[in-house]
Amino acid sequence: LTLFVAGHETTAVSLSWSLYLLARHPDTLRQIQADVDALSAEPTVADLPRLGSVLRLFKEALRMYPPLPLYSRDTIADIVVGGCEIPAGTPVVICPYATHHRPELWPDADQFDPNRFLPSAEASRHRYAYIPFSAGPRICIGNHFALMEATLVLTTLLRNFEFSLEPGVEVIPEIDSALRPKDGLFMHVRRRNAHMTRIGTTNESEANAK
Repeated sequence: LTLFVAGHETTAVSLSWSLYLLARHPDTLRQIQADVDALSAEPTVADLPRLGSVLRLFKEALRMYPPLPLYSRDTIADIVVGGCEIPAGTPVVICPYATHHRPELWPDADQFDPNRFLPSAEASRHRYAYIPFSAGPRICIGNHFALMEATLVLTTLLRNFEFSLEPGVEVIPEIDSALRPKDGLFMHVRRRNAHMTRIGTTNESEANAK
């Protein structure tokens, strides 16, 4: 129940931010579009090794707009952080949003760059510089599932539809139950000519169902 239900909102919000970022960066969109269009059919788990660009996009969206920008943990031992003594049992608030925008960890932290998540870049980074799913023994149990799910959903969407923003609309992050676009994210959606597929109910399928 936790794996498949509890993570639905965070994944959905992060998918929204991913589409928002692609709409604002057409060069990246074209590169990713070429990768998803290279598939011969709708994506499956077997295609994940070929969808690295989509995964990097989603990871960068999680960096820039972590769905849970704040969460708390209780210390299990006396520790010292930045010269401050914190006794065992103290609630500590962790802020992935702040960590993901620290310039000493992320050069040009406010700039969108999925290549931050190329394997070589990930290997050279501190293991706790990127914590959208928390870390350690209390890491989210759905982290691997979420990355797999989001990659396949984004690929399916980008193969079949085009998403664009209304010109001049400003999208502002707002902390609610998750880090959401304030007042929602409104986009124009248009079916693409390439890879036309039947999504939803058609007259033919309705007739067959009857």
